[in-house]
Amino acid sequence: MNWKGHTILGLIFGLPFISSPEQIFLVLAGALYPDLDHDVKEDIVKRGIYISFGLVFINILIYYFKNDYFNLDLFILAVSVLLIYLIPYFANHRGITHTFLALVFVSIILGFLALKLTIFSPILAGVVVLYMVVNEKLLGKVLVIALFGWIILDILKLNPAISGSLSYILPIAIGYLSHIVGDSTTPAGVKAFYPISDYKLRKKEAQILTGIWFLMVLYVWKDAILSLLIFKII
Repeated sequence: MNWKGHTILGLIFGLPFISSPEQIFLVLAGALYPDLDHDVKEDIVKRGIYISFGLVFINILIYYFKNDYFNLDLFILAVSVLLIYLIPYFANHRGITHTFLALVFVSIILGFLALKLTIFSPILAGVVVLYMVVNEKLLGKVLVIALFGWIILDILKLNPAISGSLSYILPIAIGYLSHIVGDSTTPAGVKAFYPISDYKLRKKEAQILTGIWFLMVLYVWKDAILSLLIFKII
């Protein structure tokens, strides 16, 4: 599946779980991250490694020369961001980046990064995280699809019962899940349980994952669904 398919599928999977525009960008970041192990290593991944390594180095200098200004949380975040670029840099295509282990790790890191960046602007936070996984050429195309999702979000006025840090982590995880589902429908499949197992997910497993996604949608919207059913009965 190409970037366009993953972007559209990510938007479809993600809309039921988001309530604000910046979360759209997070969904799409999650949907596109796994393919950083492909032919974009030379621009996106190397760029990310240089920048994040620079941030780690700056934090180390601050620790040794201006210890009062050192922030452990920012240092850990910088190291974590470096890791999410090193993983695809050394990975084979459809390797570790296409696993549930990477889904959890990357969603937590990018989600917390987005949460930290909201002190400047929620929209900026979403766009920055999306830019972390795409190049300049692809960013414009993805933003067009994101704008379409923004319009749908504005029309439907969606408000799922998700708040706090989870409202930043979950959209990325759902977008990531959509990528694994999408690639599971292809002949090559994906080893989503690696390194625990080499078992490949294919079309049947993709259908099961889609069913799990649907159950998650029902859970998130259970209160709204019950309210609607009660209203109709009355």
